[in-house]
Amino acid sequence: MAIYQYKARNRMGALVEGNMDAPSADVVGQELGRMGHFPVSIKSLSAASDKEEKDVLDRFRKVKPQEIVLFTRQMATLFNAGIPLLAILSALGENMQNPKFKDIIRHVRLDIEGGLTLSGAMGKYPDVFSSLYTSMIEAGEAGGVMDQILRRLADLLEKDAENEAKIKGAMRYPKIVVTAMTLAVTILMWKVVPVFVGIFEKAKITLPTPTKLLIGAHHIFTDYWYYMALAIGAAIFAFKKYTATERGRRRWDRFKLKAPLFGPIVLRSSMAKFARIFGTLQMGGVPILETLDITSRVVENVIIAQIIRDLRAAVQDGLGLAAPLKLSGMVPPMVIQMIAAGEESGALDEMLLKVADFYDEEVDRAIKSLSAMIEPILLVFMAALVLFLALSIFLPMWDMSKMAKGGG
Repeated sequence: MAIYQYKARNRMGALVEGNMDAPSADVVGQELGRMGHFPVSIKSLSAASDKEEKDVLDRFRKVKPQEIVLFTRQMATLFNAGIPLLAILSALGENMQNPKFKDIIRHVRLDIEGGLTLSGAMGKYPDVFSSLYTSMIEAGEAGGVMDQILRRLADLLEKDAENEAKIKGAMRYPKIVVTAMTLAVTILMWKVVPVFVGIFEKAKITLPTPTKLLIGAHHIFTDYWYYMALAIGAAIFAFKKYTATERGRRRWDRFKLKAPLFGPIVLRSSMAKFARIFGTLQMGGVPILETLDITSRVVENVIIAQIIRDLRAAVQDGLGLAAPLKLSGMVPPMVIQMIAAGEESGALDEMLLKVADFYDEEVDRAIKSLSAMIEPILLVFMAALVLFLALSIFLPMWDMSKMAKGGG
């Protein structure tokens, strides 16, 4: 048991303060709720320093997408079983492993007890529950089909996380190889090359070009490494500052869409996300203009987001979806035909989800193609580096060996 100091508002809105013995802050919050009070703050007096340290750490903790997906699926199951909302949040909050997420769920429950809707309470935590998430919840509240909405939302979030994981997985091998090569070259420059440089400089031989280049690189690396580190740091800082501007962000996002190897993956992944979000929101009964507005804010690439905003303006003017998408130049004709067919048949939501599935398959193919192209390129680069190092070290040693034999 610990002593907790609380501040709360009663039903009249007056501030109530006091202390309470309880095993946890959650129990204090529940007890205050039974008393008709709305908790404002609860803090432990017996472990204030520990709580302060925990609060600082919690600020840096993140709620993982997988945790949000699991929470959403569990909510859908419990809603379908007819369990009341507050009981659902209480049960899920107690079993939550992530302390930050657990605290957020507790505050969401307290806000609902204070009169907010679920979407309104979740909207106070946009870093965890996005505008897409809260809009879907709002649609579920309005239509009385919360379990269906939550299942669709979980499917959407799971597919989005799956696509991101595929892209990260495709980049894992190149990152490992580049990191290993960088470490190997650094160790060679610091530890191995200096030994041979000393030997070669004492020898009275004409050094071959690869060796001269290696020695020059060694001197630059050892004598000016701090300038190199400063230049790299300055370049990274300048890049981040530039891409933080509107103009820089647009140029960088446009480059990502048109980059030779990665562009097709970024484009298809963005279009899959657009189609899946659009279709899911439409299936949930969200109005089309609001759907497009939400989608434009959720899509990360600003070029794709601008296309969606232009599409929204066209729809607001009374046009359909197919013609504006065709003008964007980013959408394949087959996809445009599928969307046009969906508009004509009145099954736009289903057709958009089929478009999303189509793009997901395209992303899978593009990732496999990228992996097949990157691996031989990296192998050739590694072979060239090993050959250069071998020639740089062994050619002068071969000359020194011949001189020693000739002198003998």
